[in-house]
Amino acid sequence: MLRIDDAEGVRTLTLDRPDRLNALTPGLAKMLHQALVESGRDPGVRAIVLTGAGRGFCAGFDLSGGGEKPDALSERWSNEPVWWDPDQLAARMLEDGQIPILLHRLSKPTIAAIRGPAAGTGLVLAAACDLRIASETAVFKTAFASAGRCGDPGGSFLLTQLVGPAKAREMYLLDEKISAAEALAMGLVNKVVPDDALEAEVAKLASRFANGPALAYAGIKRNLNAAETGTLEETMAVEGPANARASLSHDGKEAGRAFMEKRAPKFRGY
Repeated sequence: MLRIDDAEGVRTLTLDRPDRLNALTPGLAKMLHQALVESGRDPGVRAIVLTGAGRGFCAGFDLSGGGEKPDALSERWSNEPVWWDPDQLAARMLEDGQIPILLHRLSKPTIAAIRGPAAGTGLVLAAACDLRIASETAVFKTAFASAGRCGDPGGSFLLTQLVGPAKAREMYLLDEKISAAEALAMGLVNKVVPDDALEAEVAKLASRFANGPALAYAGIKRNLNAAETGTLEETMAVEGPANARASLSHDGKEAGRAFMEKRAPKFRGY
């Protein structure tokens, strides 16, 4: 249910349930979590692409269970609400919430390649990535209020960071579909391309990251993550050591040599 493809430093993780618009199941969520952990540890992986098979990115969490053998929690899920255990359900949701944390905080650039629906959990996964490239067929929807829910862990923070508090409130409370063009205008995605150009555009961007200064990218992500919640002084305390390390690295010195020699730098990632 999860395809993993490696090519020249780029790892592509494909949610592969096209018949269900790649809706997550507990099993698929565990696979994705493990794949992200392993990708973070693998020095050969320099950039990560998250996408979906077929005509959708991810339609959210499959509340039917997707045909997987039920566990105690999913059995309770299917029963009357009075039998739900909020503590167990919250623990399960926080466990799945580690996936957007990994996408957001991994030291390697993460890219969401979005075609078709990105709804509910799928929207949260896309929002957690560093960049989002959408095809013209992409459609976005929080999809929580219409399901009687208030949102997956991480979504409120990530969407507020991306589109601002007023727009995030609108998205959650009105729960309306957002087209690719609207998503671009509000800053939810970075670029919109024709549907048949999506893979090529994302491959070009991922290759740029895979051949770029990996240590600098890691520092950039660390700095920006610190800036989301820290003061100016706290952020500067993170930026200083990171920039010093990058400046003294092979890639930092190589960039200076390349500039003086009027050639493209040859980064090694350290």
